[in-house]
Amino acid sequence: MAIEFKLPDIGEGIAEGEIVKWLVKVGDQVKEHQSIVEVMTDKATVEVPAPAAGRIVAIRAKEGDTVPVGTVIFVLEAGAGAAKPAPTPASRGMTAPAPKPVSAPQPPAPLPQRASATSPTGAIIDFKLPDIGEGIAEGEIVKWLVQVGDDVKEHQSVVEVMTDKATVELPAPAAGRITRILAKEGETVPVGKVIFSLTSAAVSPARAPTAREPALASVGMAGAAARAPSRSRADDKVLAVPSARRLARDLGIELAEVPGSGRNSIVRRSDVEAFGQSRAAALAPTAPASAVARPAAAPAAPVAFAPGERETRTPFRGVRRKIAEAMVRSTHTAAHFTVVEEVDVTDLVKLREEAKAIGAESNVKVTFMPFIMKATALALAKYPELNGHLDEATQEIVNYRYVNLGIATDTPSGLLVPVVREVQSKTVLQLAAEIAELAERTRSGKVKPEELKGSTFSITNAGNIGGILATPIINFPDIAILGVHRIVKRPGVVETPQGDRIEVRQYMNFSCSVDHRLTDGANAARFLVYLKKLLESPGLLAL
Repeated sequence: MAIEFKLPDIGEGIAEGEIVKWLVKVGDQVKEHQSIVEVMTDKATVEVPAPAAGRIVAIRAKEGDTVPVGTVIFVLEAGAGAAKPAPTPASRGMTAPAPKPVSAPQPPAPLPQRASATSPTGAIIDFKLPDIGEGIAEGEIVKWLVQVGDDVKEHQSVVEVMTDKATVELPAPAAGRITRILAKEGETVPVGKVIFSLTSAAVSPARAPTAREPALASVGMAGAAARAPSRSRADDKVLAVPSARRLARDLGIELAEVPGSGRNSIVRRSDVEAFGQSRAAALAPTAPASAVARPAAAPAAPVAFAPGERETRTPFRGVRRKIAEAMVRSTHTAAHFTVVEEVDVTDLVKLREEAKAIGAESNVKVTFMPFIMKATALALAKYPELNGHLDEATQEIVNYRYVNLGIATDTPSGLLVPVVREVQSKTVLQLAAEIAELAERTRSGKVKPEELKGSTFSITNAGNIGGILATPIINFPDIAILGVHRIVKRPGVVETPQGDRIEVRQYMNFSCSVDHRLTDGANAARFLVYLKKLLESPGLLAL
């Protein structure tokens, strides 16, 4: 039996996916659940498994192709004697669930789910936490988007789950009613564990609620008070990136009302933010143009808080907990030592202004960061003791002749560190273009898991926010990290042939934290002195 495998909708409103890498070729024999192809969606890169054992007879998309949801991407001839999976929406392109569902795998949808029982209204489907193809062993339940008793549509998002690299929304495998929720928010569950059960509907679940539904809702694990804000049926049909969909849900915005700026009118997070701001501005009261000045009002009375409103409580889980675990490990493992150097960046500021005009010709925004990255790469070539890792398995200090810089990036989910590779071989303009694109994808949740790995040295820059000095925590297992701080104007002494004079100069502090187990503080000081030399005379960066 030939199975035409279509690119599935993973339930987050995506419209397309990019074929990253084929893991098999035509003629290969594959096992059920064997990874076939890497596909990059709007949220993450996942490996799509085979729906059954058999032989690959056709591949319908090339690596690099962007294909819409529902397109056949490969054809599998099910092997003789192999279990024949029941036709499913993903394999037949239909929307009605089969009596005994075995869904074609959907990244990151569940592995084929089999009905464990039947009821008068349809099959009972036990939904197991899926392996999304990155070798993960477990996932953390971040947020339930439904509760017991809720009716859901096929592909409607049911739960947010955080794996080691991304947070994804898992969809319902069929239309029906949620009958059990078997994991609590904040709980870490292994792949393959049943996390909820669904009674598939023989007819569309869109109907008036029955008298029994309130009782069912009351036994949900989160309870009515923790129930996620309701979303309109229209929102499920709007094409939107996951971060936009979550933000709209949090702000109570109907996605159908938000104009989308993405390709095919996909709604992006920035669209929701702009819509929310415009709505708030429209609702804000304005004084009439003819209003006259009034005397100052009397001091306002102290705000009276209702019970429970004086504080907020946010569950300590998700990306924030992963960041905490990494910071604690680094602090408790590496012997931190920090050295600070003040740099006169007056000439660098002038050079950057000239570079901005050149970059604008190529639509590249030039900031100070690419100059700092280039100077860092040159300084690490001179002092490679700071450019490396500790290989704990072999108990060897590994130093690198190339420079992969991890750039700490502030995102709505927390601090992430995407990596710019082979910095030593790139120009300032190339680095400017690359970090702008990488930072945008990181903030919007599109960074690939492999782009968050492989740094040999890291840079954290809070200068655009504020602060004149900090002691950064090492991005373990890197040996060192560079802290970049804001530029300040103040009087400075300038040496001239005619003698010293005082003039307004621009200064920036740099701090370098090193693992004192693996290198000495003297090396960090020498590294910063050389970095200072390069940035105070930025023409040296061309050498």
